[in-house]
Amino acid sequence: MDSNFITNIIRRSNRNQLILWGIGLVLVLIAIDLSLNQYYNLLAGPFDVTKDYVTSIKDVQHLDHFYVTIKGDKTEDTLFHVSHTSYGVETSKDYFKALYLDDIKLLVKTGNVDNQTGYTGALTTLSLDEQEKVLDNINNNDFLPFILDATDFRNMGFAGMAAAVIALFICLWGVLRTMGRIVSHERHPIWRGLERFGEPAGIADQIATEVSSGSTQTVGKAQITSNWLVAAQKSTLGVTQLKDVMWAYKKIVNGRGGRRYSALIYDRYGQMTSINGKEAQVDETLRGIAQRLPWIVFGYSPQAQAAWAKDRTNFIASVDQRKKQATSI
Repeated sequence: MDSNFITNIIRRSNRNQLILWGIGLVLVLIAIDLSLNQYYNLLAGPFDVTKDYVTSIKDVQHLDHFYVTIKGDKTEDTLFHVSHTSYGVETSKDYFKALYLDDIKLLVKTGNVDNQTGYTGALTTLSLDEQEKVLDNINNNDFLPFILDATDFRNMGFAGMAAAVIALFICLWGVLRTMGRIVSHERHPIWRGLERFGEPAGIADQIATEVSSGSTQTVGKAQITSNWLVAAQKSTLGVTQLKDVMWAYKKIVNGRGGRRYSALIYDRYGQMTSINGKEAQVDETLRGIAQRLPWIVFGYSPQAQAAWAKDRTNFIASVDQRKKQATSI
């Protein structure tokens, strides 16, 4: 690939994308590694365990088998429950039961109001609410310092596993796609975006030559050459031919971080080039375009948006007609 400022932008874009996708892939692999025991329990469990197994647990957070089925001597209702609502309507309840294991009790959270002598669920730590609102209000000296969550471990587990697999494939796809673009720059969106103007290599050389010619006009964060409007950043490029520009306006977005300003430029192909910056920079960009292309449509209005969306052929024809009249004087 012959080197010019456009190919350098593509290289930087590929490098940045590879770094980002690579970091994402590493983070996903770390998350999967940390969850291997959970996946093992999900796929191989539930494991039938004895009362002695449960009562001898010292550290519930590092169990090889935590998705278990346990049978006790009897079950009592603690009379505590948690209601789940959606838009003010109760959708479900979690009930807290005391499962007797000889002379000690195991707190069980279940969606079933009926008392059972055995439960299947995940042995896990007590949440602060479960400690304060349940155990602290009963004789917690008789309870083990953890809980059996017999609600929806399997459903949540499979959802988490599916999310991890999807994230893994997305990151792998991102890495492989970027590597493909490194091998063949013709696959990069910036290069493909030049195809609407002609043969991309020749177009890139033409743009690079005009940008470096010394006759370029800098307007805000954009450059106007003899034939091109160029908005180049370190790893992004927006470019369109001046003769193709049809409509331009300033966009203001109000957010938590304050206002964000952009100059939006549309060409006859329906492509939009967004040039972001401070308000003064965006205003300068639009003024420069207006001085060079006074026949295009400037400013946003519902009528202009409707005409562009529904009657673009006539929109473009009217701009071309104004250009013809302006350049024939």
